[in-house]
Amino acid sequence: MFVTGAFGYLFDYLIWWALFFSLLVHTWCFFRFFPRVKYRKLGLILGNALVLACLLGALAMVGESYYRFVAVETDSFGVSLPARRWFMLNTQLNTEGFRDKQWSPIKPPGVRRIAFVGDSFSYGWGVKNVADRFPDRIQARFQQTGRGAVEVMNIGRPGWNTGTQIKHLDELLLRFDVDEVVLCYVLNDLEDLIPHPDHLNPLHPPVQVFFNLDSSPLLDHLYRTILLPREPSVRMYQSWMSSGYADPQIWGRQVLRLKHFVAICRNRGVVVRAALLPFLRVNDSMLDRASLHAQVRGVLERLGVEVVDLLPKVAGKSWRDLVVNRNDAHPNEKAHAIFANAIWNAFYASDL
Repeated sequence: MFVTGAFGYLFDYLIWWALFFSLLVHTWCFFRFFPRVKYRKLGLILGNALVLACLLGALAMVGESYYRFVAVETDSFGVSLPARRWFMLNTQLNTEGFRDKQWSPIKPPGVRRIAFVGDSFSYGWGVKNVADRFPDRIQARFQQTGRGAVEVMNIGRPGWNTGTQIKHLDELLLRFDVDEVVLCYVLNDLEDLIPHPDHLNPLHPPVQVFFNLDSSPLLDHLYRTILLPREPSVRMYQSWMSSGYADPQIWGRQVLRLKHFVAICRNRGVVVRAALLPFLRVNDSMLDRASLHAQVRGVLERLGVEVVDLLPKVAGKSWRDLVVNRNDAHPNEKAHAIFANAIWNAFYASDL
């Protein structure tokens, strides 16, 4: 693991140190042997440049060491070394591949099972303690109110969309005897239906072809912080996603998938509800979250699904206070607490 998994290739790190020491040696040789009296002006320029290079090199090696061995934080794509380290340290999956406790196929008598079906938002991407996620907070509220005969299941997986949720839903409902499903809908749940050119894929970050970023976590961090947000496929992601809702054919296919999702639940006698989870950081003026939420909510309500829209609950709050970090727009613990409180008040508080 030390060589590749969580810390990158040790050989790459040693090469960076070798280059840095080489710079120090060459700088020493310059001040020791260069005829600065004869070439005073040139010596002054080269000497200052080498000293500056050494200082920057030292700073770079501090950053390289930090991002290679110390930093533990997610990014939106989950592929950087600090993100891989975060997932290794903070995620444990059950035998079904979900970030939740182990589920028993046999439901105890008198227990009500509620399954929250979603994607990385429900999964708790970037949230270290699973107890801080909104499904777990709702489980805790049931227990605190003396209604402990309720088992909340977190059926959320990064990258899932409505299509993949449907693919797994029927089998999970059959195997685990669920009483209620809460669809945790995020606006990008239809992104797999939207076409894109091969060279401009908003679903995958552009690959840097001029330098192998895997060899330097520091350069990888700088690329993801400074350059990646300016890449067209990243910068235009939200308007690209919005185009799917504006396209009658794409939206029509998504409506059919939502109908199918609801039908699967009702065919098994399972109550189905929905929570609309908002994008917290808006990078594109083309993304009208309120309009798109209303579009989705209208379809679900016409299907007879009880819906809570969480967008108004975060209105007026700074996105910086609600996201995991500046390179990861997933909801943080504070946002999950807001989500949990709104869902509880909409669906379960009146049962008391």
